[in-house]
Amino acid sequence: MSKKLQFIFGGIIMLSILLGLSIKKVFNEDNKSYHFEKKESKKNISKAVKTKECVNAKIETENKKFFIGDVNNDKINDTAFVSLKRNLETGEIECGGKNCVINITFSKNIPEISFDQSLGLVIMKTENLNNDKGNEMIIFSRTSEGWWNNIYVWTFKNGKWEEIARTKGFISENKDFENRIIKEKKHFYLIGENQWKENKNGEFEKVKIRI
Repeated sequence: MSKKLQFIFGGIIMLSILLGLSIKKVFNEDNKSYHFEKKESKKNISKAVKTKECVNAKIETENKKFFIGDVNNDKINDTAFVSLKRNLETGEIECGGKNCVINITFSKNIPEISFDQSLGLVIMKTENLNNDKGNEMIIFSRTSEGWWNNIYVWTFKNGKWEEIARTKGFISENKDFENRIIKEKKHFYLIGENQWKENKNGEFEKVKIRI
């Protein structure tokens, strides 16, 4: 074979190789583009579904008021107010953030109290526990641990709220809110339960916190 024919034949082979590489490159680029578009479509669909779920979530506004006696000793009964938004499907508090704060506001010029890490509050009047002429109040704050509540006793003194006792309690029915404060030998005690210890009857052992 002459050098001229060899040159022509070699050129044809090189052209075929280059053409093949170009086709492969175009195919790969198109394939990447296809996968990219497919991935973006899945992402957009997922985002749309999530948005739809948020819109369709059933949110209920809870407005509650609690009569708490005369906490500031002005001879007028006071009222506590709690307002929050709850997701009816999950039972969780809705506030647009990860850690929702529940504020307790009061009638007149009594300052508010705030609670975080709470799924709901119940507030009850108690008697005068510290001889300041005004009665105290007991607050039950529901936790994420099933039926367990954090139980607080608060007093209003010198224009400020002060927590004077705290424990945990197992609250599964209305009667569990009762008899949480007892008096023994001139001293008051807040009654709770030990969530890590049970008695011989399979009930949580009682805890007494002196107030």
